[in-house]
Amino acid sequence: MSAALVSVLVAVNTVTTPSTTGAAFASISVVVTDSSGVAQPPVLLTGVETPTPFAFTTSVAPGAGSVVATALDVNGATLGTPITQSFTEAGSPPTFPAPTAITVTPTASTAAISAVRATLRKA
Repeated sequence: MSAALVSVLVAVNTVTTPSTTGAAFASISVVVTDSSGVAQPPVLLTGVETPTPFAFTTSVAPGAGSVVATALDVNGATLGTPITQSFTEAGSPPTFPAPTAITVTPTASTAAISAVRATLRKA
């Protein structure tokens, strides 16, 4: 059985800097790898994300992981140097109301009908 996933917010801080390729900025490619060791598909951030620019939510398996952010120009070339951030997610997985017991109780009308039937059987 796999571990329950934990929802996290990934936010990339930015600073304006001259293009190293001469081409215009297009996006920041963000790749999250959680403790499962499997990299999630890249998320491309352009700064128009809501409610927070350069941020998105995803789900990760608890434990150690990393995030790599790479700025890209309009031609897909890397701008500047990619950065890596390690993280350890120890948060609690979401909760749900797990069933623990079932009680079956006749309703008042069912009890009354049963009483009438019992009386009729005696007659």
